[in-house]
Amino acid sequence: MSKAVSIYDAKSNLSKLIADVKAGKQVVIGSFGKPEVMLVPYVKTNKLNIGVWDSKKIKLRDDLIGPDDSIAELFSESLEKDLPR
Repeated sequence: MSKAVSIYDAKSNLSKLIADVKAGKQVVIGSFGKPEVMLVPYVKTNKLNIGVWDSKKIKLRDDLIGPDDSIAELFSESLEKDLPR
C-alpha cells in the first residue's frame, strides 16, 4: 500500500511516517500533487571491503608485491632535498 503526503505533512508527521515505512508501507512525499521522493527503510550491510582486490577475489602474483628499488631510491633522494619555501 502506498501513501502520498505533502512536504508540509511529512515535516509535521515524520515520526509516524518512519514508523509506517518500518512496518512495510510505501511513503511518497510530493509537492503540488507531483511525487518528489520516496521514503524507504535503511538496509544495513555488514560487508566491509578493504582493498579493491580483496572484494574481487583476485590473487596477485607474488613477484608483483614487494619493494620497488627505483621508488625507494627516489624517496631517499627526496629526503635529502630542502623543502620549497
